[in-house]
Amino acid sequence: MQIIRNKILNCLYNYSSNDEKLETALNEVAAEFGQQAFPVIFHVLTHLDLSQQEAEDSWREICLHRREMSDHLGHNVNLRTAICDYFCSIHKSLKNPKMVEIHIFENTINTAKYDRLTGLYNRAYFDESLIREVARAKRYDTELSVLFLDIDNFKAVNDNHGHLAGDFVLKEISQAILDEIRYQDIASRYGGEEIVIILPETKKATGLILAERIRELIANLSMQYEGKNIPLTISGGLANCPIDSCNATELVRFADMALLKAKAQGKNNCQSYSPNKRRYVRVDFPPAILVKKISIDESTESFTAHAKNLSFTGILVRSTCPCFDIGNKIQLQIPFEDFNASVLLLGTVVRIEHVCTNHYEIGVSFLEMDHTSKNEVYQYLLRKLGQKITTDP
Repeated sequence: MQIIRNKILNCLYNYSSNDEKLETALNEVAAEFGQQAFPVIFHVLTHLDLSQQEAEDSWREICLHRREMSDHLGHNVNLRTAICDYFCSIHKSLKNPKMVEIHIFENTINTAKYDRLTGLYNRAYFDESLIREVARAKRYDTELSVLFLDIDNFKAVNDNHGHLAGDFVLKEISQAILDEIRYQDIASRYGGEEIVIILPETKKATGLILAERIRELIANLSMQYEGKNIPLTISGGLANCPIDSCNATELVRFADMALLKAKAQGKNNCQSYSPNKRRYVRVDFPPAILVKKISIDESTESFTAHAKNLSFTGILVRSTCPCFDIGNKIQLQIPFEDFNASVLLLGTVVRIEHVCTNHYEIGVSFLEMDHTSKNEVYQYLLRKLGQKITTDP
């Protein structure tokens, strides 16, 4: 989003006295970045938060409104005047607009909401944004995920290389994260080496895939400070609205608890929040399944492994090699009896045991399943257990 915002600000500075060129330049930004550019245009010009479709529709109407005002008044109407009139008289989203020079406003805003060292949003802006995004998720019945990241062994960087090296690492990791997330995601420096990301309209499984991409990206990041290589990893925890909570404070706490679980499992992994550790009956499950590691490397190939047993929360897989590390996110294509197609599930590797020579058992915990997949797993267990199991709609 910052890239789009900067381009819009450049348009405003470059064409401050020529509204025709300004309108054309802003349309070119929209053509370059698509529908996602329109909410940013209005946030810069009015500080209103509009959905992509609402912002695009309003932009088209304002451009038409400006031309109609110009024809009616017999002189060129400033784009900002047309925007103000539109939102005060037609759309009626502004009640008492205040005029201020944009560079003064931007400097004030940057000081108020950005962390100076990393360029991420600051804690105050995060708190304000999370409350707003949770309310929006509930209003539009969408999901929202919160990803809590922490740099592993960061104190050792400061102790061994100095605090300037620590600052350098924070800036490098922050920029890598900003380059990886979407424009609508809100990445904030929560405190010290902690970074929290608000992921609007993001399912829990999708959030974990992003977390894994970021984790792997940082693990492979080459950071050189004063000729010395500083290898680093991060751990992450994820919570979701509405699955875990629709309370902003609880979402952060639950994501932090998931982060602590990741740290306890050896660091350099990401975990999702789980409120309990209920145990489910396991049944034998001998079919061959296709397994693939979720990775930023799109060339990663699937391989065939054999399942040993299955429960509603996970599966035990047999393999001739360890293949994965604890915390890896994997994709499993699992065939079920009486179904024409295989079920595609996502899971986290939670256990690897070397049973004997060329024989490993890999425990996988399923991530959040959609209703169809959940029902198919239940029905399979139902047939195997010979008892009634009910599913929630």
